[in-house]
Amino acid sequence: MKNIHYILLFFCSTFAFAQNIFLTEVKATHNNTDKFLYQINGEPTSENLYLGKIEVSGFSNNDQDVYAEVYKKAKSVGGNTFIIKSPEQVDGTQVFNPAHYYIYVYYTEAEKIAKEQNLIYIINPNKEVQLRINNTKQKLLPRTYIKYDISKTEITDISVGTILGSRIKFQFKDGQSEQYFQLSGKKVKANPEDNPGINFKTGDIIKLEKSYAQFLINIYQRVEVK
Repeated sequence: MKNIHYILLFFCSTFAFAQNIFLTEVKATHNNTDKFLYQINGEPTSENLYLGKIEVSGFSNNDQDVYAEVYKKAKSVGGNTFIIKSPEQVDGTQVFNPAHYYIYVYYTEAEKIAKEQNLIYIINPNKEVQLRINNTKQKLLPRTYIKYDISKTEITDISVGTILGSRIKFQFKDGQSEQYFQLSGKKVKANPEDNPGINFKTGDIIKLEKSYAQFLINIYQRVEVK
């Protein structure tokens, strides 16, 4: 298998650069009503019908808008699964570049799409965040994520920020479907009029829809859990 690396670009940038998203190839179309757009784990097989290719050129930190456009183009040909790759380098390796990559779109029968169990993904899109998993501290930079196996312990306790941040607990039960969560950093906002004052939170944990989350983990860098 080709060695795939990741180029970490624009981590601290707050700018969104001009970006083009084109459906550059259509090999086939498929008529279906599937609403999801899931990743293919590994290389495609005969069970994955290749439909076409989307090219993303230029960097943007507005991932929701990028995904919405990718989703629309994938659905225009009936796609429900995808693989993301970057152009090959001179030496034959593929270095992921968030400013230029291809999304190969496929149709796969729902029952043949591989599923993961007993895993959670914690995704950090923006500012650096301090995370605690059970008693271990973990720092996540912008545009990174971790993949954690909750079967390691009976209870997995995850919190973000300090005592004013969000906290979630998972109880291990064999056969659970994978789950995806997004982190947000510090927030300060005014309370409602009937409860005057300031509400300060050091972090939030928000559950993500699977299709969007799988797009993010393909364009973000994975960080190994300590």
